[in-house]
Amino acid sequence: MKPKDREELFCEIAKRKGYITWPQLLEALEIQIQETVEGRVRFIGEILCDLNFITKLQIRDVLESMDQSLP
Repeated sequence: MKPKDREELFCEIAKRKGYITWPQLLEALEIQIQETVEGRVRFIGEILCDLNFITKLQIRDVLESMDQSLP
């Protein structure tokens, strides 16, 4: 799976589980885009955690759910 696809799946699962809201995701994506333009690359989960929108435990749960959903 491509990194972009994994990021999208992460966001989808985090939203479905109620860990983040659409506005929170948009804010994190805006930061991610700006940082990418500046040459800094971070995972969306890291940004969401830095913004205190999601906990590390919730990130782990989303990642485990991602692993279970992959063929």
